[in-house]
Amino acid sequence: MTSTRNSTFPPDTSTQKTSVYQTRDNNASFSLPPSPPSPPSVRNSLVTSNVITGPLNYANNQSFQIANQQNGNIETNNKDSNAEEYFTIRRPKRSSNSYSTLEVTSEIIVEGCLVEGTALLKVSSKKKQQKIFRIDVEQGRILWDSKKSGKVNIESIKELRVGDAIRSYREHFKLSADIEPRWFTIIYVDFGKYKTLHLVAPTLELFNKWVDNLEKLYLHRRDVIGGLGHLRKRHSLWLKQHWKQADKDGDSRLGFDDVSRLCRRLNIHMSNAQLRNKFNDGWLDFADFQRFVKLIKKRDELDKLFNSLAKERGNILTPREFKDFLCTLKEEECDNLYYKFCDKDLKEMNLEGFSSFLMSSDNTVFASEHAKVYQDMSQPLSHYFIDSSHNTYLLGHQLTGESSIEGYIRALQRGCRCVEIDCWDGSDGPIVTHGRTLASKIKFQDVISAIRAYAFKTSPYPIILSFEVHCCIEQQSQMASILRNTLGEYLVTKFLSENETELPSPASLLYKIIIKVGILLLMGKNLPPDLSEDYIDSATDTESSTETESDVESSKEKKVKPKKTKVRVAKALSDLVFYCSSVKFKGFEHHRENSKYYHMSSITDRVSSRLLKSGKAAFIRHNTRHLTRIYPSGFRINSSNFEPHHQWMVGNQLVALNWQTFGMQIDQAMFSVNGRCGYVLKSERLRHPEISSSINTHPQTQTLEIEIISAQQLPKPKDALKGEVVDPFVEVELLIPGAEVVKKRTSTISDNGFNPTWNETLKFTLNCEEMSLVFLRFVVWDEYVRGNDFIASYCIPVASLQFGHRHVPLNDLNGEQYLFTTLFIRSSLEFTPPYLLGLLQFPFSNKTMDTNYVVYKRNRKKERQFHGYNTPRYGYKSMNNYYRSPQKKLRLNDSNVDISQIDSNIDISQIDMKQYYKETFFEDPWANLI
Repeated sequence: MTSTRNSTFPPDTSTQKTSVYQTRDNNASFSLPPSPPSPPSVRNSLVTSNVITGPLNYANNQSFQIANQQNGNIETNNKDSNAEEYFTIRRPKRSSNSYSTLEVTSEIIVEGCLVEGTALLKVSSKKKQQKIFRIDVEQGRILWDSKKSGKVNIESIKELRVGDAIRSYREHFKLSADIEPRWFTIIYVDFGKYKTLHLVAPTLELFNKWVDNLEKLYLHRRDVIGGLGHLRKRHSLWLKQHWKQADKDGDSRLGFDDVSRLCRRLNIHMSNAQLRNKFNDGWLDFADFQRFVKLIKKRDELDKLFNSLAKERGNILTPREFKDFLCTLKEEECDNLYYKFCDKDLKEMNLEGFSSFLMSSDNTVFASEHAKVYQDMSQPLSHYFIDSSHNTYLLGHQLTGESSIEGYIRALQRGCRCVEIDCWDGSDGPIVTHGRTLASKIKFQDVISAIRAYAFKTSPYPIILSFEVHCCIEQQSQMASILRNTLGEYLVTKFLSENETELPSPASLLYKIIIKVGILLLMGKNLPPDLSEDYIDSATDTESSTETESDVESSKEKKVKPKKTKVRVAKALSDLVFYCSSVKFKGFEHHRENSKYYHMSSITDRVSSRLLKSGKAAFIRHNTRHLTRIYPSGFRINSSNFEPHHQWMVGNQLVALNWQTFGMQIDQAMFSVNGRCGYVLKSERLRHPEISSSINTHPQTQTLEIEIISAQQLPKPKDALKGEVVDPFVEVELLIPGAEVVKKRTSTISDNGFNPTWNETLKFTLNCEEMSLVFLRFVVWDEYVRGNDFIASYCIPVASLQFGHRHVPLNDLNGEQYLFTTLFIRSSLEFTPPYLLGLLQFPFSNKTMDTNYVVYKRNRKKERQFHGYNTPRYGYKSMNNYYRSPQKKLRLNDSNVDISQIDSNIDISQIDMKQYYKETFFEDPWANLI
């Protein structure tokens, strides 16, 4: 088909579509709340236009509201002023509007003309062509004739942009504004890469049909496929999709060759003899195909598990047996789950219901309570880890990559709360690019407009814009003007209080954008009012490949002092800097004596690692009051990443990574907790090290046991040969801060990526002070003689891991979840209690008792006084020998220990340990021992 001009479709001057929509991520806790009073209801869906609503009004740190524009639901958290604050943000209900409310059924109705196909103008940088586009409902795809792909899976769509949101594309392609109301852009993921499909409808009516039906179909498939629930509906969709792909000639029959190709596509290896034994008629109709699939999808491991539990009635799992299987839930919760998944006619749970429960959202591997904002958000910013991005504008290589506003949009949609903007002089105003490289350029105005549009769609908590300024004074003034005019009331333009001595909290900065620039603040928090100059001198943040900022370790380590480059900073820009004033790092002692609470530093991961080794305690203390940003070394020109948990272990808040490349699994796992709001509260030890250091702690030794049972429907590696079947094995990695990664793996299953079964147990020893920073990563590989090929992975904080039998969702290299692909595991955590007389330990994260631990010894001197004899460093072996008598040795499960008597609010520092244990835990046995 030849290229067509814009005049292919007559101009439509109808009113432009202006409704606001937002893609809903399955794990997102909430969508962007509007400012009251609420505007008229709009549809709640996939579509996004470049319009943003205002921030909420909130009175103080004790109360704020999360509102839902679509249905007016508001949740307010009011806490007593003397109590700890925990702000819960819930995901809003769907709109009652017929466009977005969709009951999940096995069928979905789509406009007939879209199923048959309609003419749309496809726009790209190379050409503009009119093509026939249609929707295949059963396969869930948009199809068109193309030599390359010619298809977009509905579930791979990330966003559908209309209205103002597509204006930058139209201007880039230099097309008429007349077609803007009929233009829609589909953002989707294909083999882990973000792609765009720009389409223009000939009429506004057809435009609305496409947008409405895509939205409806997307919501339907997201509900059925997106989670682990709806097992029957997911199976039905899967069957129809693969049946249609296998039935090439459309005669509703599959011959032997068709079935053979289908098995290879499903990663199933069968010999011809084995395959022929599965059916005898020479061909399969759809009913036969269903029976064939049921046969190959049969999961023996679930049958075995069910039979081991259903001992009373064999084919039925009783409520009591189901409760024994769950163990940890309350009886009422068990009953609710039992009757939710039981057979609706029999009112009892059979194998199908049990399988549905195991794969449902009620049995996720990730702790459901961590999927919402559950942490105290009223502490200073320095007490939180903040999700951060490095060189956010780049989509690839550091030296030759493309710069795009898509980098900011994708980062903000995934919960990032600190983005980087490198500003340089442009011919028509400031631009954003990686200076002195071959990276492309984008307008500063476009970047700020994109940030304004997407800033608070995922989280209402503050965003930090980290500027690297290389512009002249005039263009810096333009930057300041653009920031004020575009961001408006979202921009922080003053201190919240005149008497502040520490950074404000995330809760006090809801819907606010903070500017971070390297500014020399004179004689106080801002420039003196009598300073008449337009600028001041300051060394700004520079993160070029020469690692200018890497020379920050300390003056003692520098043999040759590099020449400082002074950059003049316009007063208009410096007036926007308040809580993130970047200063050069000159050592912990210098900053302790000279820095203000709003001063922060940026250093490379290489420098931070050296500082961590030489002064870990000082690093932790520094980060209790100041923000510290860690960014990748300039030598990482291929945009590789370091492992961030080693930087978090000393409390570094802004650990910035290259979001455009592989290596984000740990960061994604870290910020999947606390409702994916972009802020995670540090542990007590990192927030108040002086308190924790008063007690000589010894980490509890624990054994983490992971049984890899099976995998389901593994995809083939991207570069796999046609007809090749994978040979999978699973590698489990334990990632502990400050230690080498511990890796263990299963055996290899040959020629089976569809339902490989291992039933192998891997054990790991845990002995770490910061359990909140310990991660578990599952990686599935295809074993190959020349090197293993990556298939899928999943990373999770150990603190968020739910034990028992769980299905682990698997992701591709870019963190996008595979559909239908899971790993079935069983996990448990066993404690190895020291022989310290069965006493109990206080976990310092919440100051509550945990019967699985033993009390931390306050210090070695106090310990010797307490026991009345000299002990070795930890004393367990000597004490065990001393009390070797069975009558005198006390154990953790000793009947004389009444756990219910433990005071959960005890102040550890005030304990008279000898008297406390004597009066609280033990009576006669303790008296006899002493």
